[in-house]
Amino acid sequence: MKKLKIGTKLFLSYVILIVVILVITTVSFRYLFQEYLVREARDQLQKEGLQISHMLEDRNWKGNQPPNSLLDRRRIEMAGNLISSQFIIYNQNDRTIYSNVDEDVQMEYEENKGKLFVTEEVPINASREQIGRLVLFTKVESLEGFNRIIEQAQAVSLFVSAAVAVLLAAWMQRGITGPIRLLADHMRRFSMRKPQLPLKLKSKDEINELAETFEELTDQLRKNDFDQKEFLQNASHELKTPLMAIQGNAEGILDDVIVGEEVGDSLEVIVNETQRLKKIVQDISYLTRLETVEEAFTYEVVDMQLIMKEAVTAVKPLAYQNGLKLKYDGDFAVHVEVDADKMKQAFLNIIGNTLRFASSLIEIRMRKEENQVAIEIQDDGTGFGENPDRVFERFYTGDQSGSGIGLAITKTIVEKHHGEIYAENLKKGGRVIITLPLPPG
Repeated sequence: MKKLKIGTKLFLSYVILIVVILVITTVSFRYLFQEYLVREARDQLQKEGLQISHMLEDRNWKGNQPPNSLLDRRRIEMAGNLISSQFIIYNQNDRTIYSNVDEDVQMEYEENKGKLFVTEEVPINASREQIGRLVLFTKVESLEGFNRIIEQAQAVSLFVSAAVAVLLAAWMQRGITGPIRLLADHMRRFSMRKPQLPLKLKSKDEINELAETFEELTDQLRKNDFDQKEFLQNASHELKTPLMAIQGNAEGILDDVIVGEEVGDSLEVIVNETQRLKKIVQDISYLTRLETVEEAFTYEVVDMQLIMKEAVTAVKPLAYQNGLKLKYDGDFAVHVEVDADKMKQAFLNIIGNTLRFASSLIEIRMRKEENQVAIEIQDDGTGFGENPDRVFERFYTGDQSGSGIGLAITKTIVEKHHGEIYAENLKKGGRVIITLPLPPG
């Protein structure tokens, strides 16, 4: 079965809507206009009947004989011709006294007066006593003839309206589907290898929003592709260094180039580089899990003070060994919804990084703001260089030491908690600031 395009569906839907509206309009107009004609005919018959009745009363008609004066008959006929109605005058004994129709029409009326005729009856009084009645009637066919004339005019008007509406539907269809076709062609030409000019649509509707969303998506895909290639290049570079050290020392031992006491030194290098290689692989694997749905986060409301104290306690001995003073300011309760283990790991990564760069002092502060908590970790070392935010990039190492993955892991953990992290240089040293949203209520 052939699938209909959206433009065809819109056009057919519009045409069907027009047809339904025309049918409803035609049927309802025919019925309502017919009722209107009948009501107007009755009103006119009553007015005409009242005129004839008043005329007879003014001439002192007694109800026992037809009007005998030529003038009276002429006046009655003129009154009866106001709307070309037909009428019969009955006396009080229901005997026909006068009529402007022949016997055949009168007989047809009396047999079918409730079906084929619109009828109105007016009493004729004399001295407050009814001496007869005037029955006026007209055929429904005469009204239907007039109704058909109106229907013909209506049909022409509706036909012209329908034709104009169909033309407008075709024009609107092209206006709607044109941008869609342009967007579809633009999507088909999309390639990660061949950049193309962004699509600019003249429309300011949802289709334009869709095009803008597609452009944002392509930009993000290209960025992710670039990040992935850069990640692989950096990972290859980081893995190649320890592998070359391991290979060189192992081949030296096998080829008897390294002998005697140097063998022990080479084996130690192999072990150390193997541990370093293992650490890099573990960090890469952990970072990959964090950035995918495979690594589950267990969120619970905990006191951030407890997490901070555990992280400070863990690194305090190492700080003392390096001759560094560790200062902590945040002895107050702040409850935040986090994964406690991963957040602790994030803080340890940052503090561990400051241990390598600090000269004498590491300061850790926590402060509570209106709807978030901010944690500052700063040192008095050399700072972060010209571009502080680069420290959160994968494999970026300012002093060419470390794996360059720790702060990238920290950034991912913070962002998974809907927080923000950024670095800045101070007059002496650098500072990392983490902000985490407080739970509602």
